[in-house]
Amino acid sequence: MNVAPVYYGLDNGLKPDWLNIVSAPPSILNNMMVKNDLDISPVSSVAYAKNQDEWLLLPDLSISCFGRVVSVILVSKKPFEKLTNNKVIITDKSAAAAELLKLLFSIKRVKPVFETMPIQCPDEIKKSADAALIIGDKALKEKWELHFDHVFDLGQMWLELTDLPFVFALWAVRKSFTDKQPEVVSSIIKLFNISKKQGKKNIEDIAKKASEILGIDIDICKKYYELLNYNLGPLQLKGIRTFFDKLYHEKILPQKVQLRFFDSKK
Repeated sequence: MNVAPVYYGLDNGLKPDWLNIVSAPPSILNNMMVKNDLDISPVSSVAYAKNQDEWLLLPDLSISCFGRVVSVILVSKKPFEKLTNNKVIITDKSAAAAELLKLLFSIKRVKPVFETMPIQCPDEIKKSADAALIIGDKALKEKWELHFDHVFDLGQMWLELTDLPFVFALWAVRKSFTDKQPEVVSSIIKLFNISKKQGKKNIEDIAKKASEILGIDIDICKKYYELLNYNLGPLQLKGIRTFFDKLYHEKILPQKVQLRFFDSKK
């Protein structure tokens, strides 16, 4: 759902015959990149951090937000600062969201007990935990504020902390592939740029399709896409560098992260 604007043109006649596009959940795509089953893919920002020696970034592509994102939330029975020693469910579906949540807790010196498990309905969450990280269409489908006293939007929390955008995902290419076929990578970058421009012009169509497929109200889908940004400009770059620096400072990441991009001029 979240990558639809970037792939809109490719899905509507722009894709050349030689390009094979794989559709899979973000966690699967991350793993496929690690296993060398994909050459280029959107990856979580945290996946890039952990594989920075093997991957390069494509320019001006991200999934990011500046403030509220609505699709990445923490629902809780208690205030954020009162969750020390309380059980918090996190998801393995979004590494960036999970690490952002851990970072926000760490900075505020709150120490919950994390457990990774599938997200169920609101009543099931209430029975098994004090809070839960909800992402994607599950965050959009439910009126979580009717079930929990506290609903925290992680994009907004990051903005309040840093006054910067948060970058959830980046587009990466395996270094070994750029060494073998740099001209193909350059061609794909151009295709992405054209495809993304077409997607931005057709957000209404994209939102309508998402609404029909996922069973989410059309207005919620429109708002979802309006809040997302797909560029990787100076502010997004500052935001992602700040995220990586804070993860390292809080000892969530074991080493510092450098942003390295594919250079088509080489």
